[in-house]
Amino acid sequence: MAIWHAFIQLLTVIFVAFSSWTGNYVLGIVLLTLLVRLVLLPLGITQARSMQRMARLAPKQKELQQRHKGDRQKLNEEIAKMYKEEGVNPASGCLPLILQLPVMYALFDVLRRYKYPHHGWEWIWSNLGNPDHTFVLPVLVAVSTFLMQRQTMQMTPTQPEMQSSQKMMLYMMPLVFGYVAYRFPAGLSIYYVISNVFQWGQTVVLLKRPIDGGAAGSAPATQK
Repeated sequence: MAIWHAFIQLLTVIFVAFSSWTGNYVLGIVLLTLLVRLVLLPLGITQARSMQRMARLAPKQKELQQRHKGDRQKLNEEIAKMYKEEGVNPASGCLPLILQLPVMYALFDVLRRYKYPHHGWEWIWSNLGNPDHTFVLPVLVAVSTFLMQRQTMQMTPTQPEMQSSQKMMLYMMPLVFGYVAYRFPAGLSIYYVISNVFQWGQTVVLLKRPIDGGAAGSAPATQK
């Protein structure tokens, strides 16, 4: 597709420009990641605010769960009604990730095809288009994934029957992503780690600010 090819070319130009400016391809990917996150910042703010409202609604959702225990359909209807009245969209947290997928696919193509001259860090990653078998990046990917999963769990109220599966995902997802990072281009892992750290810090900062006249730092949803 012409549009996809043009997008890859644009990403390549930006990546090369940042790398030439900094004199380092790793820093080029870091700057490219920050640029993408800044473009998605409005969506990130919306996501953080939605998480904050959901955390504030956790006691009310727990009350609904007790009131409609045994009637799953009624419970779902009441929770959906509560979210609508409060202006909360549980799916809003997925949008930034979905919009990043084309970037990651394109970056995968760019890193795989690009020929890297000497960049001074060959003792770590000789070619950002190849996997990192030093285990440095896979470990960072796993740790950043864990931090993101835990932050989401703390801020998002869940139904009791889902808590055990979410706790399992908290530990399984980092292992899966770490394994994937061991097999995928090192540059893609750098992008993923920097993006996660940016989003984690962005959410921490935004959640300290009050919404709708409430107190800053709304209490997170507890996970038992």
